[in-house]
Amino acid sequence: MISSTAKPLLVVSLKLSLLSMVLLLGACSSTPTPNYYTLASKATPLASSKVRVIEVLPVGLPDRINRAPIVVQDAAGKSRILENERWTSTLGAELRDNLSAGLQQKLGAVDRYNSGMAGGKVSYRVATDFSHFDVVTADAAKKNVEVSVAWIIKRNDPTITLDQNSNQNQQLACRMSFSQPIQEHNDSIQNVVSAASGSLSRVVDAIALSIVASDSKTQININGVVCS
Repeated sequence: MISSTAKPLLVVSLKLSLLSMVLLLGACSSTPTPNYYTLASKATPLASSKVRVIEVLPVGLPDRINRAPIVVQDAAGKSRILENERWTSTLGAELRDNLSAGLQQKLGAVDRYNSGMAGGKVSYRVATDFSHFDVVTADAAKKNVEVSVAWIIKRNDPTITLDQNSNQNQQLACRMSFSQPIQEHNDSIQNVVSAASGSLSRVVDAIALSIVASDSKTQININGVVCS
């Protein structure tokens, strides 16, 4: 039996517990739901491509931007992490997956990296490293996605053996840097995503053309791209 003196304390305790639960539920309900974005974009096939197998490796990307929340930088390099504006995965995974999808569309090829496809055909391995894929907002009038990327294409012909001393399994190294303007419209994050997608499309186009040139053994002449 609860004493008469303990009853008021019990009532107060129950009221405090109920109040705590109400406050906790209110805090949970007020937490914004994150928005998710992807870099996916359409690519126009290259009629000149005869490449049928590629292997797109995971991309290199600085740790400072290789995360799911979108990172925005100012001209001084100060970063702001947009916790409620997110890629559907980490930025590195977004870049690799959509680079692979874009190259498959451009070349009419299959990426065997995750497909389980067996060897036996000529393939092109693509290793890509982004030293910059930064959203930079210097001021209200100047907002860009700054991109610096290098890639290595390695031809693999399973019919060529080591003792043939042949240079048919060649390696090509290329690089490019550019700024992709971010269109201004009510400071919408969607414009940032569109500019980032456009940036990746430029990279896909350049890598696809370099693979085709390597496959056909023709001279590489891509605006803004240096290869050796």
